[in-house]
Amino acid sequence: MTERLKAMVAAVGIFIVGGVSYVVSIRQPTGRPIADLRDAGLVSDRTDRWVLACPEKITVATARYLARNGYGTYKAGSIRRMARVVYQHGAGDIINPSLDAIANEADGGDEDDETDDSNQFRTDDCYRLECDALPSELRLLGDGGFRHQRNDGGEAPWCNSAVRRGLLTPPCVIPDCWESDGGWSDNHAPVDCLATGFMSPNDPAPGWRGCNVMEAVYSVGTACIPVECSVVAGDNAIDVLQ
Repeated sequence: MTERLKAMVAAVGIFIVGGVSYVVSIRQPTGRPIADLRDAGLVSDRTDRWVLACPEKITVATARYLARNGYGTYKAGSIRRMARVVYQHGAGDIINPSLDAIANEADGGDEDDETDDSNQFRTDDCYRLECDALPSELRLLGDGGFRHQRNDGGEAPWCNSAVRRGLLTPPCVIPDCWESDGGWSDNHAPVDCLATGFMSPNDPAPGWRGCNVMEAVYSVGTACIPVECSVVAGDNAIDVLQ
């Protein structure tokens, strides 16, 4: 990171991603144009960019951004896993241009200059998604890893915007095996959350596989509850999905 760029950012915390510690910084002052950061060396190569996915508390500014960009309506104060483009400089320094320390409640404005006050990350429960693996790595985003269409009808890769951010769909589901009394039953009667036949080549039709966590892409049904893949049967799966 250049000395000029260092003067334009402020560290907000140490994040653990895949067992590696990163110092995450945001631009300062709030609302500093992204063009200033670019001129100071924010982007030197596409491989500098990746996506940081962390649970965070949704703020009013973030909720409005999600609604405007087609992710749906979410209550401010709820906890969801968000994806944000970050730029890595050196071994352990990351700049997150889409994150600002205070709110700008204005609706609309230029995407590259809009501020966001979602400094509500869980720093110990983040993972990394690769920009150059689009769209497969970012398939859990509502737009499949692409942002809005260009005038020529094509789609721009999600990571092409410095302040791009979006809501991630949890990668797994679990059948709704909660009982009416609030308890969990591993032996619950089958509900409408079935696994597709990838588990058994000789049984290609969706079928009941018990009250177990399954990858979302291999499940169908209306009684599937989105969860993180590390959740086990009977755990409270609402840690990042309130």
